[in-house]
Amino acid sequence: MISKPSNSAPGAAVAGDSTIPTNGRARLFVAFQYPLFRRLFAAQLLFGFANWMNRLAVGWIVLDQTGSAFLTALSFAAQTAPGVLVAPFAGAVSDRFDRRIVLGAAALGKATVMIFLSISVIFVDDVVWVMIPLVGMVGALTSFEMPSAQAMAVDIVGADQATNAIATQSAGSRAVGIIGGITGGVLLGAAGGPAVFITAAVVFGSGALVVATIGALPRRETAEIRRSVIGNTVDGLKTMTGIPTVRTLLILAIFIEILAFSYMSVLPVVAKERLEVGEVGLGVLSAMTGVGGLAGSIWLVMMSQYKSRGKLLLGAGFLYGVGILAFSGSGWFVLSMFIIVGIGFMASLFDALQWTLLQMNVPNAMRGRAVSGWVFAIGFGWIGHLELGAVSESLGVQWALAINGAGVVIVIVVALLVAPRLRAA
Repeated sequence: MISKPSNSAPGAAVAGDSTIPTNGRARLFVAFQYPLFRRLFAAQLLFGFANWMNRLAVGWIVLDQTGSAFLTALSFAAQTAPGVLVAPFAGAVSDRFDRRIVLGAAALGKATVMIFLSISVIFVDDVVWVMIPLVGMVGALTSFEMPSAQAMAVDIVGADQATNAIATQSAGSRAVGIIGGITGGVLLGAAGGPAVFITAAVVFGSGALVVATIGALPRRETAEIRRSVIGNTVDGLKTMTGIPTVRTLLILAIFIEILAFSYMSVLPVVAKERLEVGEVGLGVLSAMTGVGGLAGSIWLVMMSQYKSRGKLLLGAGFLYGVGILAFSGSGWFVLSMFIIVGIGFMASLFDALQWTLLQMNVPNAMRGRAVSGWVFAIGFGWIGHLELGAVSESLGVQWALAINGAGVVIVIVVALLVAPRLRAA
């Protein structure tokens, strides 16, 4: 067992300690017993706040300027598609180099892109075609951010507390989503897109400063230094596709990202054209997603010792699809708010359980590449964004959501039937 003075506190476990506190409150917040985790968590709160503001502003500006559901969905696709190309390499970088440096550099890169987005909205007339490659850069940087942050959490708390730490990270991200959604909507309506992007740039930069204060991490296994980063990347892909549970998780992630998580790309269309609630209404809907996500993440923290994670994952996926079906039929803003809380709840469960199962089913030295494998898988979400945008323009947004919701339910039923190892995970 390895411990570092910078990660110790009175009464707290050290990294890798399998001892679980018996006190209920201590068990719920076990990850916070690690000082390094608290700093990482604070940085991720800032990153999450800025990410939510950015997504909301980009989607609304594109829809407002073009009136096109398809181009709005394309702006979301641009943020996920780079993961297909970048994520495997980013995971190898995370496993090979100091994750604090990788994470801080990604945050500073995002802050820089936010500044360029602000300048573009002010000075470029046909700004949409400038924004799309810029948000693509944001997506590429996310491919470095997520594997580093999640693998760092497991480095700090140890594998036995991985579910608690990852669910706590997810809870924090969803909590700031509430604030970020409302703040972004109000700021967008009052001061315009440039103000939102400048605010996001400041918040990303602040997060990078917090990362810089994180001390030395507990020792960990690292990627084979004698191999090149490309070699580590190839090894990671071979290993992950060779582990049945990991392979199934990644395939499932592709389908659920395409059919379920793509609903966010048409949320501006739902807010403006179906519910007629404007920028602030869009901010409220985004915040309700965060409310549900926060509730789901907290529930998972409380259930972090539950062993049948595979069954829980599939159950969350099934109810996720049912929620999207219900949302497709709602034309009442208040009802839509309640439905989207449920959608956010299931989405957060599904995400956090995927991350946990991936990290627990790969060698320790490949945890960064495990999360990057997930980022690679969700990189195919651009297909769902474009499909949802195209169907929304031809049949209407309600039919597009209904088709995708039904598709999610079908995928989960198939997974229940053909993936026994995942059910048993």
